[in-house]
Amino acid sequence: MAKSLPPTAEPSGTQVLRLAPTPPDHRVRWIVSVLMAVLVLGWAFSGARFQPRELYEGRAAILDMFQRMMPPDFSQVTSIAAYNFPPEIGATDTLIPVPLSPGLSEVRHRWWENTFPQTIVGGTIQTIQIALAGTFLALVMAFPLSFLAARNTTPHQGVYLAVRSVLNFLRSIPDLALGLMFISAVGLGAFAGTLAVTVSTTTILAKLISEKIEGIDGGVVEALQTTGANHAQVLMWAVVPQILPDIVGLFLYRFESNIRAAAVLGLIGAGGIGQLMNNAFRQFQYREAAAIVLVLIVLVMTVDFFSARVRKLTI
Repeated sequence: MAKSLPPTAEPSGTQVLRLAPTPPDHRVRWIVSVLMAVLVLGWAFSGARFQPRELYEGRAAILDMFQRMMPPDFSQVTSIAAYNFPPEIGATDTLIPVPLSPGLSEVRHRWWENTFPQTIVGGTIQTIQIALAGTFLALVMAFPLSFLAARNTTPHQGVYLAVRSVLNFLRSIPDLALGLMFISAVGLGAFAGTLAVTVSTTTILAKLISEKIEGIDGGVVEALQTTGANHAQVLMWAVVPQILPDIVGLFLYRFESNIRAAAVLGLIGAGGIGQLMNNAFRQFQYREAAAIVLVLIVLVMTVDFFSARVRKLTI
């Protein structure tokens, strides 16, 4: 009988480690990266004039301001006199839409347009209106632009580059600069703030939605194209259903952010509660300013709560 060959001896664990290639030594690269990061951060803090000692020495001024702001004065919210109701018609006829004579109806209209937005409650409502109107207009404008700014849905590479360039340019303009530009065009008030929020949000939503479009499942698009669907039908039935939940989420997220943006724009006269807060600080009405800040905090938290609930229902 033929003798069977002995089985080939398998290398031991030590021999495997010996035969394995030596892993590259990244220690030098890691040390250089850390040193570069430290140098860049040191340069940043130096340019920012970061002086913890000055902050420590100024703690008394900060404490003094907080003491002046306490307790917050909510009389501008609760007192009827703070709303300056027209004496010709009184509070009831001003708030309730009952029929009035043309002259008294004009008085009521002026109060709603001019006096009420200058109260804390009115300024808060106007901030919500600016954010909601600006975000909606931005979504209407960003939706078609996002298809032109996505590589897989743009009709031509030149269109893609042109739209992306314009969006990047506009997105680099600060919100306050946009607000000042529109104030010079249409004057002080909520309209300028709405326009600034619209332009700023359009550029952001168009970029984010276009990225969602580029990340869709291409198999659905190809399956619809094989049935003979045209470009518009492919966008409507293959692309939009995939990005619709993302659009809802992005809209709600930007609405939350625009509440704060509208409040900041109010500091330069673009309407809303920020304008009232700026006036209160300028007039050294710190207790009233504290009340406005607390109202703004409650507003942002409330909007965040309800938008989170809506996202759970729709996404």
